[in-house]
Amino acid sequence: MAVRRRFWSRHANPWSVWTLMGAYPTLVWAIYRRDRRLLVGTLLFVAANPFVSPPPETDDAWATRVVLGERVWLEREPLRSRETLFAAASAPVYLWTLRAAVDRRRVETGVGVALSMALMLVFFRRMVRLYDEENEASA
Repeated sequence: MAVRRRFWSRHANPWSVWTLMGAYPTLVWAIYRRDRRLLVGTLLFVAANPFVSPPPETDDAWATRVVLGERVWLEREPLRSRETLFAAASAPVYLWTLRAAVDRRRVETGVGVALSMALMLVFFRRMVRLYDEENEASA
């Protein structure tokens, strides 16, 4: 439980959120280029990132509220939510992007990364809304 609490509190740091978001195109680039060192480095960064960021002092930052909203989402019944449906409907875009990178299809890879990033931001916006609604309800 302490590891879980530490993970969430540190992952809520905006630096953690934005650098992890930036890790996605780096991961795709590593796959596209067949660069094993970049791939391993990116995966190690993703694994370590939430544990090295300091916890945020407030929940004022939009990115902090994204992560706190994820916690709200996961504490509810996530399998019965619109957010889960959205995430599941978005999954083919991420898989298509990774497949395009494996096949070295430049245009499809670029379009896929752009679409994936846009879908992430839409999902993030919903997480912020969940967090804000939860805070208003408990106030």
